[in-house]
Amino acid sequence: MVKLASRPEFIAIRALFFLAPLITLLAPLTTVPVLIVLSIACVMTALMNGQRPRELFRLDLGLALFAVVAVYLFINATWSLDPSRAFGKAAWFSLIVLMTFAACRALGTWPERQLRAAFAAFLAGLVAGGAIVLIEVVTGQLLTRLLFNLLPFTRPDSAKTLGIKDGFVFRIAAFELNRNVAVMLLMLWPVLLCLSRLKERRWRLLGIVGLCLAVGIAILFSEHQTSKIGLGLSAIVFLIALPWPTLTRRAIWIGWCLAFVLVVPLASAAHQAQLHQADWLPFSAKARVILWAYTAEQIPKTPILGIGIASTRKNDKTLPKVEKPEGYVYAWRAGSHSHNQFLQTWYELGAVGVILLIAAGTSVFGYIGRLSVRLQPFIFAHLTAFLVIAAFSWGMWQSWLMAVTGLAAIYAAFAVNVSAAEARVPERAAGAPETST
Repeated sequence: MVKLASRPEFIAIRALFFLAPLITLLAPLTTVPVLIVLSIACVMTALMNGQRPRELFRLDLGLALFAVVAVYLFINATWSLDPSRAFGKAAWFSLIVLMTFAACRALGTWPERQLRAAFAAFLAGLVAGGAIVLIEVVTGQLLTRLLFNLLPFTRPDSAKTLGIKDGFVFRIAAFELNRNVAVMLLMLWPVLLCLSRLKERRWRLLGIVGLCLAVGIAILFSEHQTSKIGLGLSAIVFLIALPWPTLTRRAIWIGWCLAFVLVVPLASAAHQAQLHQADWLPFSAKARVILWAYTAEQIPKTPILGIGIASTRKNDKTLPKVEKPEGYVYAWRAGSHSHNQFLQTWYELGAVGVILLIAAGTSVFGYIGRLSVRLQPFIFAHLTAFLVIAAFSWGMWQSWLMAVTGLAAIYAAFAVNVSAAEARVPERAAGAPETST
């Protein structure tokens, strides 16, 4: 066992799976290089274990559907208002799909000792990174403020989010941690799945309770309302899926489809109901109601093919500057993105993009449905958390967020295979691609 632990591949696996959660928790914008390195490492390890490349890159229905989406993105980019950025995003989407499918399949071929070594390192990285994020949330980013004051050259070029007096940083805007807590949320359920299968009851309970408390406190004390909603809804979905996994899968799939079908009328209805002036809604929610309604109003102008991938930002810059109407917290415009990926799909990709994404997403539910019913509640909760973030937070073409999508899928596949290794059941072999998107 000692000899195995000292082998180069085990050292590399431990280092990589420790650094991946640690780095992305502390610096979420690093998800792009982390996804690339992690997926390559998963594939290379599988190849070293004797796996054939054609098995890792084989074309099944799910990969074929995502490939069709990628092809459409390249076609759609030809009429984008920002073609260079559009083609770049289409290429990045294609690369993420290929890396994610290959990495998820590769993890399904790893032997148990490699999976266990990777999980131990991943858990250590999550604990270390999560502890720092928790401290930052509850102390108003004390560690970052100390860094900025001790080493002023580390301060960002833009000081808009910093409170500075006499050269001393005394405050950092709390929303600077929004990405951190979102990344933390998307690590929660895969790790809980792994912990739930540990044989030692004491360590299992200690790990689950400790992780839930730490992540829950960090998210609830943060200012990221989307992560709070995602945490609550994912917990509810998990509890419902325990006795009714098949019903839950169908309900989430229906919700996925209805989110595309109803997002435009709901966005218009929210504005007509004057929710943008509701005192009980936070400022960010009021602003979203306005930009959602504006975006929904523009969609009928190009309903079939949309205005083009990554066009929202460019289009907003071409609009003349207008004053905010009385009672509005945000001007009547779409902004740089829609803060809703379902609505942004309609606006930029049109009905064709909507249909293709619904079909590709449906294949994911098919993969999950083949997993053991003991694993499905965790994966459904994980998927719910991701869909909430997609529905209320950042723009769909932000490179770091696109990389988070790939990482979320890889973490889910990783958890499925680790849990199978811990339980010593044959779930792992068929579970490799089941969470590949």
